[in-house]
Amino acid sequence: MPELAELKLSAQYVNEQCDGKVFTSIKKNPVHKGLEITPPAKYFTIRAESKGKEMLLFINGQTLKFTFGMAGSFKMTKTGEERKHSHLMFYTNDGYTLSFVDVRRFGKWKWDGWNKGRGFDPTTHYEDFCKDIQENLDHKVFNNPIGEILLNQRFFNGIGNYLRAEILYKANQDPFEEARVAIKNNPKIIAYCNTIPLEAFMLGGGQLKQWENPFGVEPDRFTKWMKCYGNNNMNTVRDRNGRTLWYDPKWEPKTELI
Repeated sequence: MPELAELKLSAQYVNEQCDGKVFTSIKKNPVHKGLEITPPAKYFTIRAESKGKEMLLFINGQTLKFTFGMAGSFKMTKTGEERKHSHLMFYTNDGYTLSFVDVRRFGKWKWDGWNKGRGFDPTTHYEDFCKDIQENLDHKVFNNPIGEILLNQRFFNGIGNYLRAEILYKANQDPFEEARVAIKNNPKIIAYCNTIPLEAFMLGGGQLKQWENPFGVEPDRFTKWMKCYGNNNMNTVRDRNGRTLWYDPKWEPKTELI
C-alpha cells in the first residue's frame, strides 16, 4: 500500500496540479534519508506517469522515479503551508509547493527510469501483460500458490495485498491452488487484474492506513466496494513472504503451499 490504483491517482493529481506551473527549486527534508536532488535547470516543468507501483516525474527531459512505500503521496499547497511529513518539496515561481508526503518514510526517489525487473502494468498494457504471463507459465515461480504469486511484481506489477484479496475473492478462486493451474482454469483471475484496479481507481483508491486520496475523495464508496480485504468474516493466513492473505473461509489452506 499504496498499490496500482493509488499510484495512478497520484500521477493524475500531479499532472493536474502542475499543468502550467514553472518550478525553480527542489528541497529535501533533512530528517529523511533520501537522496538530495539538484534541479536539471534554473526553471523546469513537471509531468507524472505511473506504471504499477512506480511513478516517474518527467523534469526537463530527466526522470525522477518514486516508490511510495507504505504511505507516500503528493500534495500541492501554498509555500509555507506544506503538510507535516513533507520530505521532498518542489517550489514554483508563483508561491506554491508540490510535496512528497510520507509519514512512514519508506518512500524512495532517484534519477532513474522504470525498473526493468517489473512486469507490464495490467491496466495500461493489458495485452502485453497477458502475453507475458502466458509465455512464462512454465517458469518455476508458477509452481507456487496463486495467492502468493499475485504479489510477484515481475509478472503482476502493481498488484498488492488488498488487490490480490479482491481479485481472488471475486474470481471465486482457491488462493492455495498452484498458480499455473489456477490461471489456466480460471481466466477471471487475469481479467480481474485489469478491471479491479481500474474500479479501485475510479472509486478514489484504497484509503487504508495512512494513504489519503489527493483529491479529497471520501473513502465510503471504496470501503463498501471491498468485499474481502479487512472483512472480519474472511479468514487470514501469513504467506511465505510474511504478508497477510485475506480469503474466503470456504477455502482450506494446503499447508504444503503456504
